[in-house]
Amino acid sequence: MSIQDDVLSFFPQLVQWRRHLHAHPELSFKEYETQQYLIKELERIGLTPRVMGHTGVVVDIGKGPGGVAIRADIDALPIQEESNLPFKSVNDGVMHACGHDGHTAILLGVAALLAQQESSLPGRIRLMFQPAEEKIPGGARLLIEDGVLDDIDYVLGLHLSSDMPTGTVGAVMGAQTANADWFTIDIEGRGGHGSQPHLSIDPIVVGSELVLAIQSIVSRNINPRRPVVVTVGTFQSGANFNIIAPRARLTGTVRTFSSDDRDKTRERLAALVQHVSAAHEAQAHLEYHEGYPSVMNSVRETFVAKEVANSVLGSQSWVDIEPLMAGEDFSYYQQLRPGTFLMLGCRNEEQGAIWPHHHPQFTVDENALPLGVAMLIETARQYLQLPKDQYEGADI
Repeated sequence: MSIQDDVLSFFPQLVQWRRHLHAHPELSFKEYETQQYLIKELERIGLTPRVMGHTGVVVDIGKGPGGVAIRADIDALPIQEESNLPFKSVNDGVMHACGHDGHTAILLGVAALLAQQESSLPGRIRLMFQPAEEKIPGGARLLIEDGVLDDIDYVLGLHLSSDMPTGTVGAVMGAQTANADWFTIDIEGRGGHGSQPHLSIDPIVVGSELVLAIQSIVSRNINPRRPVVVTVGTFQSGANFNIIAPRARLTGTVRTFSSDDRDKTRERLAALVQHVSAAHEAQAHLEYHEGYPSVMNSVRETFVAKEVANSVLGSQSWVDIEPLMAGEDFSYYQQLRPGTFLMLGCRNEEQGAIWPHHHPQFTVDENALPLGVAMLIETARQYLQLPKDQYEGADI
């Protein structure tokens, strides 16, 4: 049997795992029942899992110095599900709206198949069921602090994508996701009656001017050939139509791919906050928070994954995707070990798998699950056979 046939024989079990997880989602750092479920299923497979990273689970298959670590994220989102699926979330206000239920089911499938193949593995494969990808500071850092990358040479991850049709897989050789930062601007004015604006300092006017001025950061300060996004997401001020509020708050996000652009954007944002508020005799304070760094796929390991896709899924399966403005804490593993983060298509119009990630009707085409298992197993096997002395950094 080919690896595809082996995986397809597990398809009913993959679906069962995914649907159970979808029906029982848990928020970041609170994945207690999910953790116990994973431990039970891994032990049923015949493996010996261990708890790491608070609510994470890690298990090794195979032996030898060094190895490959494969990650799946297990947390859900604070979203009320609006689907009519028979296995929809039973937890009010919590939903697997980003495919993490599928990621976890795929990695359970990897565990089940590798447990059968352990004697033929040319090294160790470590499976990381990671908590809290959706919430800063992220579960990856907790696992790393607990030593999850000790004796590991390569890292490998996968994310289902509703933008790509089932049967396709892809990645970027280099920066694949953005540095995902966020900011808060607090403006202190002077409140008063709306009929006497000359006696007040209106923070809404200051905030409005800031919203417009911030747009000039990308259009006038950043090289137009390099993508940067600065978005103001909230503007909160006031409680009545005829009252000038004493204060306002703006929050937003910054997405960049390089440290230079990140630093430049932060610098210009701070300058605009200072000078626009001063021009109106208001006080303003910027809090800037650095989020997940950019996922940086090493070239050699990504090329290996491309070759695996061509042989396992078909010659037309690989997609050279464009960089994504999303944030992803898999990047922390890549700061320490070479590897790649794959995007696996799960879009299927006939099955209604068409909604964007984080949508209350999001779902995945379950036919993508065995393809993910095949990709991860074969790519990990190829990594175990790579000559380590040829690696010279991130190749970027």
